[in-house]
Amino acid sequence: MLELRPILSALRRHKVAALLIALQLGLTLAIVGNATVVIQEHAQRMARPTGVAVADIVTAGFRPIPKDYDKFAAFRLDLDLIRALPSVVDATISDEPPLTGGGSYSSFQTAPNQQTGIADANYFTVDEHFISALGMRLIAGRTFTAAEIQRADSTANWQPGTAIITQQLAGKLFPRGEVLGKSIYLKNDDKPVRIVGIVERNLGSWPNWSSAGNAVFYPVIRDGQWVSYIVRAEPGQRNLVQKRLEKTLAERDPRRVITVKTLEEQRDRYFAGDSTMATVLSAVVGLLTSIVALGIAGLTAFWITQRQQQTGIRRALGASRGAICRYFLLENLMIAATGLLLGTAAAQLVNHFLSGAFGQPALPPGTTIACGLILLGISLAAALAPALRAANISPATATRSV
Repeated sequence: MLELRPILSALRRHKVAALLIALQLGLTLAIVGNATVVIQEHAQRMARPTGVAVADIVTAGFRPIPKDYDKFAAFRLDLDLIRALPSVVDATISDEPPLTGGGSYSSFQTAPNQQTGIADANYFTVDEHFISALGMRLIAGRTFTAAEIQRADSTANWQPGTAIITQQLAGKLFPRGEVLGKSIYLKNDDKPVRIVGIVERNLGSWPNWSSAGNAVFYPVIRDGQWVSYIVRAEPGQRNLVQKRLEKTLAERDPRRVITVKTLEEQRDRYFAGDSTMATVLSAVVGLLTSIVALGIAGLTAFWITQRQQQTGIRRALGASRGAICRYFLLENLMIAATGLLLGTAAAQLVNHFLSGAFGQPALPPGTTIACGLILLGISLAAALAPALRAANISPATATRSV
């Protein structure tokens, strides 16, 4: 407590520099706190369970060269050949693979012409192998049978009588829990679709969509422009299966252009924006904290040089090295605490604006406190080396002109 009076006196003499450091810390906390929330949001999006065996899946699509190409015959021959390949667990066909950013959605309800209780959901057309091929978990009911699979060309209207849905969608449409055997309806349609199974999870085509996780699977094979084979390999065999798949499909029928990709690279491409945003904001946070640390270290070193004679006198009067070091660290602590208190208020104001204008998540107090403590630690660490240097000032050298 005896050191507070000389510290306050010194800060009054250098109030502009001290205020600048405090404001710099406050601004840094406001930026770092809000950036941390955004980084966490993007990281959580990318880390969510997808419900499918992403690391083991390869997708393949083709474009036929002849205009009169029989796609349905090709689907049957290709899938039989793919399922017989070594290290292949299973294969299915779908209009679009999940997690790729391409697909279709509609609004679903539990009664015709219903006005409330409507849920948007991504829907897929698949065959009876889709649960095994995607590595999903069936938690209730059954999968499709071969007899249920319909064929529909690109111009035909199709309306299957059964469907499998995700557990998330089941909870939204049927909150009381009785789902199997119930029917769902497309919005403005009175044709029922009976639910025969429930899968645990599937984020669908757009993981960042507000309704991601609501998915419906129809027993239909379509010959539309965009159709993909989804092939699940045994663990660790994906790259080998990828090479075999492309070669096998090309050899079976060379009259088409074949594209083979891993689901993992397609998912990463979808999340490229989230990954870039998290990386850029992390770099900004790192740069800001480095600038603050350098500023504090430089200012502390400057003040020590300015007060070298005063420090030498204190050493000559019996002040220990520890007391000198503690003096400068306490001075830095007071500046930092003032700046961080200002920064806490600024962080909440900035977050309030960003939440209203851009829908950014709220800044939890715990995140602000954690960021503040980290910045406080960085501030003290930056001041430590100059403070130790001050503690080693020789009394004889410092008081030579007295």
